[in-house]
Amino acid sequence: MDLLAGRYRLAEPLGEGGGGTVWRAHDELLRREVAIKQVRVPPGLDDRTRADFLGRAVEEARAAGRLTHPAIVTVHDVVGHAGQPWIVMDLVPGRSLDKIIREDGPLPAERVAEIGLAVLDALEAAHSRGILHRDVKPANVLIGPDGRALLTDFGIAAPVGGAGGSWQSSAGSPNYMAPERFRDEPDGPPSDLWSLGATLYTAVEGEPPFHRNMAAALVAAVLLHEPRPMTRASRVLAWIVLALLDKDPARRPPPDVVRQALRAAAAPPVPAARPARTWRLVAAAALVIVAGLAAGLGAWLLVSGGRDGSARFTAVPDACRSLTAAQVRDLIGAAPRAEPAAEGRCQWKERTTGREGAITVTYRLPAAGEDEAAASRDLAAQRATRGAAARDRPGIADEAFTCDFSDPAAGATGATVWFRLSNLIVEVAYRRAGDPSVTPADRHTAERAAELVGIGLG
Repeated sequence: MDLLAGRYRLAEPLGEGGGGTVWRAHDELLRREVAIKQVRVPPGLDDRTRADFLGRAVEEARAAGRLTHPAIVTVHDVVGHAGQPWIVMDLVPGRSLDKIIREDGPLPAERVAEIGLAVLDALEAAHSRGILHRDVKPANVLIGPDGRALLTDFGIAAPVGGAGGSWQSSAGSPNYMAPERFRDEPDGPPSDLWSLGATLYTAVEGEPPFHRNMAAALVAAVLLHEPRPMTRASRVLAWIVLALLDKDPARRPPPDVVRQALRAAAAPPVPAARPARTWRLVAAAALVIVAGLAAGLGAWLLVSGGRDGSARFTAVPDACRSLTAAQVRDLIGAAPRAEPAAEGRCQWKERTTGREGAITVTYRLPAAGEDEAAASRDLAAQRATRGAAARDRPGIADEAFTCDFSDPAAGATGATVWFRLSNLIVEVAYRRAGDPSVTPADRHTAERAAELVGIGLG
């Protein structure tokens, strides 16, 4: 290949991701080794859109070049070659975080918190200049020989068309992309923080929080499911990581709360035996950290509605997002369009098999009060009206029961599951036409649908 910009000679690829390929290269003018990113241009763009994409890529790379921070890999130059932008950066010796995880296994919780603090500092420096990273992931966190963590790969192009552009054509890695990006909603600093949470989860647990083998299943998991339980993280690290992975950007903790939590998680445990004076100093320092953490978390919990499981819901969720098309297809053999029926209610009804199978999901808050106790009383009243026909259904949310349904006059048969999750009451009904006798398959369909809805709500 010819020299890029008459001075950079590519040597070997160092890595590849959604945004392009990173090469080790030699700067023949200054006689030094550099890293160069070849930005991948989405396929199928017309000339005008392609030019717009390239222009924005160059603009963002230049903006990233103005960032100066100890935890950010410096961007030196952006050049054009063969109709593509190439971003010239420092070549950092060491390994990427994803390579460390792959070769050495998950990291200790304290070390993960230290890395998180460095990446958080880098993101705050960028956000203060109006720059989003949009591709925070273990492959873009470099660990130098001295153990220092640096964030690289700033300057990737935004999705073509901004908000509303397809995520499939944008830079980024689906395992580490925030839910709002899959929903084609505007992103912002909370989106980068979500990606930071996913990165830290991977570093301590050894795999991404929503990893699936199929792309569609991965997207559904990010949008609807809770991450797998964290088993290797300390309590504080697990708490802040799961808070960062909240589906709603507005409920994610702000940087100052994240920093306090990561500092507490990075603090080494107090040794069992110490001289009295030293132990008192360590204990006092720990108390300062914990007090600061508690104050920051308390303020955030107050404005975010809390995360302690009490009265989680202040409004009913969107029922039409409670099941994915793939889940509906598995349940009733087709994937009809979701039909909102009223606030907190949605139905999926297939009309192609002759059975006219339908699933309806209804959400509501308790009639009197909005806490868990009020919801539990409401659910008990629902059950009481059904008498002996109601059967306990353990394993679904906080409490649940199920009932058969048969209306020969209307030609409808099926089963219904009612359950409570925190202060939210959920009704999941399965109905079909045909034989009026309720079958085990009818009950299984209703109960499986309720399980999926409960998992999606978290």
